[in-house]
Order: sequence, then C-alpha cells, then structure tokens
Amino acid sequence: MRDIEGVIERMGGQGHGVLDSEGERFYVPFTVPGDRIAAKVGEKRGDGFSASISVLEAAGPDRIDAPCPHFQACGGCTLQHWSDAAYRGWKRDKLAAALARREIRDVVIGDLVAVPDASRRRAEFITRRVKDKVLMGFHEAQSRKIVDLETCLVLKPELFALLPTLRAMIMPVLGDGWAVDLKVTVTETGPDVLITGKLKMRVQERIELSKAAKAAGLGRLSARFDERSDPELLYQGVEPPRVRFGNAMVTLAPGGFLQATPEAEQAMADFALEALKDSKRVADLFSGCGAFALRLAEAGKTVWAVDADRPAIAALTAAAKTANLSRVTATARDLERQPLTRGELKKLDALLLDPPRAGAKAQVQQIAEAAKFGEAPGLIVMASCDPSSFARDAKGLLEAGYRLEQTVPIDQFRWSPHLEIVSIFRR
Repeated sequence: MRDIEGVIERMGGQGHGVLDSEGERFYVPFTVPGDRIAAKVGEKRGDGFSASISVLEAAGPDRIDAPCPHFQACGGCTLQHWSDAAYRGWKRDKLAAALARREIRDVVIGDLVAVPDASRRRAEFITRRVKDKVLMGFHEAQSRKIVDLETCLVLKPELFALLPTLRAMIMPVLGDGWAVDLKVTVTETGPDVLITGKLKMRVQERIELSKAAKAAGLGRLSARFDERSDPELLYQGVEPPRVRFGNAMVTLAPGGFLQATPEAEQAMADFALEALKDSKRVADLFSGCGAFALRLAEAGKTVWAVDADRPAIAALTAAAKTANLSRVTATARDLERQPLTRGELKKLDALLLDPPRAGAKAQVQQIAEAAKFGEAPGLIVMASCDPSSFARDAKGLLEAGYRLEQTVPIDQFRWSPHLEIVSIFRR
C-alpha cells in the first residue's frame, strides 16, 4: 500500500473527506475539510480510491472530539468528529448538489430539520455468540467485526436498556459462533423483537424464550429462521406492539417498517398534511402501514393507500376499521411492476409518494404519460430517503410539466450521510 499526504478539501457524498493528489482523487473516512493528513491508499472506488488515515498532521478548523467511545469502530455514526454547524450545512448541501447534477437549480430548499439525540426507536443488531459471551451491536466500519455496544447516543434509552436482557435471552438458543439479527422496535405497548437466523429451537427452548420475553416486558417476540420464511410467533403480551398515527393505533407486523424516529415521522406528516390541505381525493403510494394515509383520512381526505407489503396493508386496513376511518381504502400492489395508470391517476386530486431508496421511476413514468393528456393530478407530495433517486424522479416530473415548489431536508439519521426529503410538485 502506498502512502499519500495532503489536505482534505471537502466532504464527499458518503461523508468521507476528499483529497486530490498527483492527479488522482482519494476518499478518506473520519476526516474533515482542512485536515492535513498522511494516509494509506486502498482499493479503487468510483472516480478515485479509498484511503485510510494513518497520521493526522494538523486538524481542520471544524474538527471536534467525537462524543461516543465507539466512534471509528462502530459503523453507525461516521461524522461525530465534525462541528454541528458544518455538518448541518453539508447535509443541506447534499440535496442541492443532487438536484444540480440533474440540472435542477433555483429550488427553495428549507432549513435542515434535525431530530434529537437518543430518539431512534428501532434498530437491527448483529448478534453473535463467542463461547460464553454474546456480542450485540453494529458492524465495525468497513468490516464484518461486531462492535459490542456499551453505549449509544442515537438509540432511545429504553431501547438501549434492553440489550443486556436480550443478550441473556438469546444465549441459550445460539451455538458457539452462530450469528443472528435482532430487529428491535420500541412501541407504545412494549418492544417488538424479531430474530432472524439459525437457532436451537426445541420445545424447551421455546418455553424458556417465551418466559424470558414476558419477564422482560416485551410486547412480542418472533423468529424467522431464514429470509424466505414467515415470522413465527414465540410470545405476545396482553396487547400486541402498536404505534399511533394521528389518533389511529396500528398493530405492526413482526419486523414491519417504521420511520426510525417519531420526530422525523411527525415532521414529514405535518408537511404532507399542510401541502394536501385543499385536496379531497389522495393516493398514498408506497404507504407502508399508514403513517400518512391514516392521518390524511382523519383530516377528512378520501385516501387510497397502496403498497406491495401485504402485512403492512393488512395492518393499515385493520387500524382504519378500528378507528372508524371509512375514507381509507388499502390495496396490496407492487408499484414497481404495476404503477397507477392514466385511468386511475385522472380520478385523483393529489398523490403522495414515499418510495424506497430506489425511488419511484416506474410511477413517475406513468405520471408523465398521464400529464400529456391532462390526466395527471395537479399536486404531488414526495418523500424520499435518497437524494440521488429523488433528483432523478424530480427531473422526470419537471419534464412532465410540474414545478418543484418546495423541498425540505430532514436529518433523521444523525451523524450519518443518510438524508430524508419531503417536497411539493405542482403543475
């Protein structure tokens, strides 16, 4: 491995410092602009090379001491060493840069909405037994090694407090060297835990796990023995795990998707409700279990919720019925393969899109086709968790005659390069 020296000029999109030297570009994690470093060159990466810092010769003006003792080991938070003002500016600029790459400029970008520390209500822990100890935490940065968490500044305290209990609970059903994933979600009626992977699960182990789950106050404990199988219920409390969307209570499917923090979810919902206040007929596409749809129905909208996740649609339907929200219709449908068509779109006043990281390319194409005939809704509210796919979809909507009226970045995953976005498109 060869060495390089130089000054970090800026931060790349993945939160790695960028150093240009001898006509080549290097991406160096755990650096900030202004750092003078020596680094070892690694593998080819995109338009440059990865590199690892070996000596910090002089610190940049915005470098600070990271507050977490796991920093640079745990792969969860990679930007704790950067001052808050510089970090927040960079996050907001990520959105502007993604739009500029698609030649989208002069857009009103709101201030970054930040969530509080210790607000993450769900996490997926890598868990491995090593002899008489259970390691539970996240992968080390750029490694498969598990960082056994002793503290965490982003998790809700009640979520982090579960770890010792979960370590003890999982020990008897893990063989030495075995590893599983534990997806844990804090809900209003107790934690929901889904174990995925190989387990020793004879009758006695099932009984003991159920007893341990009850003693720990879990709302539910489920196990999935491989990625293709359905979760198997091992324990459920008096009430299943429920979360509240507006006034509606939703029973989550085991391991079901939920926004990582309630604060980010509420900020996105408030944005959508305000943008759609004058719309009567709305389709909520990629709806999940109803974080938007149920709130919109409560506000008097007629809502068609669509998602490929059948358990999520079942949860949404049940919640709407219990809350007497008769204005909600929910449909299980793969929008990547079967997006809403012209005939369906023309019946709507507005669309709400909240696609996965890959975006809503197929649906945007159908919207553009409907727009040619004047049959597309006049208003689209889009949420996104990826600036690049958002910018691609935004470009498609702009070319179809929409105007990007407003967009707001949301820092749901603090100290990471991930960014949430909410936006308004109007024809």
